[in-house]
Amino acid sequence: MSENHLAIANVPIQPWGELYSQEEALNVGTIFQDLNMPFFASEAVMGTTNPIASGLKSLGVSKEQKEREQLMTKINQVSFFLDDLTLYLDTHEKDAEALKLYHEKAQECAELRKQFAQEFYPLTKLCVPQCGNGETNFCLQDGPMPWEGACV
Repeated sequence: MSENHLAIANVPIQPWGELYSQEEALNVGTIFQDLNMPFFASEAVMGTTNPIASGLKSLGVSKEQKEREQLMTKINQVSFFLDDLTLYLDTHEKDAEALKLYHEKAQECAELRKQFAQEFYPLTKLCVPQCGNGETNFCLQDGPMPWEGACV
């Protein structure tokens, strides 16, 4: 039996290019403008606004719920930005600009999670010591259970 090579893949190395803002990136699915190649039919269906955040006005939710949702949206945007940037750094680990941006966004994300823990309840076990007024160290029970719909 002879070895036949049916195809050889050639994948070019991704260059650093223009980035979307973190607000846009989550909605389009990438931080890199060069990688945004949407399926043409989806453009008519998908908007560029966050459906949850934009729907808050019409839901009649409390001010606290709106503030919680807005902060969660920021955390999601920064987290997505970090995830996409991590994928880039998997293959470009020495890119100084990307590393600098990664550290900035990681710090921003940590600060947003800390703010959320102090104002509402911890999102992860790493946020537990940062929640509330500092009197308790374990306050996961202070927040609603996931099925209670605090962040829809």
